[in-house]
Amino acid sequence: MNLQVLSLFGNDLAGSIPRELGRLVNLEQLWLNNSLTGSIPPELGSLANLRQLELGGNNLTGSIPPELGRLVNLEQLGLTNNDLTGSIPPELGGLVNLQVLSLFGNDLAGSIPPELGGLASPRRLAVWRTWEVCGSVITT
Repeated sequence: MNLQVLSLFGNDLAGSIPRELGRLVNLEQLWLNNSLTGSIPPELGSLANLRQLELGGNNLTGSIPPELGRLVNLEQLGLTNNDLTGSIPPELGGLVNLQVLSLFGNDLAGSIPPELGGLASPRRLAVWRTWEVCGSVITT
């Protein structure tokens, strides 16, 4: 399938994110801001062409899959206002093209991984209101 953009933003969809979305190898933008539940499928880390992943405003639970760190073309990662827990995976530091990382409104804990300091062109790193996250990002 040659689908490049899948935008289902604001459709009040319920249920979990289908793992099969990881098979849409040409996908560049995925917008699923709805009322989705469950965890973020690690299979989304297989979407090598993805530039924008927006999963904010759902009721997603569990941790951020480290597999998302394989999305080397990703420019925007929005996971705001969910119920995500755990720590920020250091693998996200491998997102060399990332410009926007939005994680606020979750229940994340731990330190900001130092690997995020190596991001080449971050414009916005938003982790406030994640309750237990602390630390700083130093870019070299």
